[in-house]
Amino acid sequence: MKKIAIIAATLLAIVSCFDKEKYDYIPKDKKPNLQNGDTVYFVNHQDKSLVDTFVVQISTHYEVFDKTHYFEEITWEYKSENKSFFYTLSTVHGRYFGARHQESNYASYDHTITSEIDIQNIKFPVDVYVERDSSNGIMPNPVYYSIKKGIVRYDYSDTNYYEIKL
Repeated sequence: MKKIAIIAATLLAIVSCFDKEKYDYIPKDKKPNLQNGDTVYFVNHQDKSLVDTFVVQISTHYEVFDKTHYFEEITWEYKSENKSFFYTLSTVHGRYFGARHQESNYASYDHTITSEIDIQNIKFPVDVYVERDSSNGIMPNPVYYSIKKGIVRYDYSDTNYYEIKL
């Protein structure tokens, strides 16, 4: 009986070693420089007039990969401060992009390419996101996202585009 108890305790100890929780964190160099509550300004590319003001809301959480494996996700939400209309752009660590306009129109975006973009004579490596279904020019399309700066540019179908004010 004593041998059975020792064997059971040994097996339990071995099995418990395999059940340790594992967390995968996003490396610091892959996290944005933005902080929760930061204000981001966007200007018209032609005359540099102020077009949009966004307040950034950031949340960090852990998604469960399996019972013991978690990975960090950071969600950035850009809420427009403009009085004439309201829209939100959001992303989960650059893997997913969504936009909402006036709380009724919604768009999802797909990653197309990784590229480089020049904004105010500064080059940014960016991921380009294109809207899945056309929203007839209501939503920005495409959206340019930089790991360090977040959204740096977004375009509309009328050839206007807006860049982050640095």
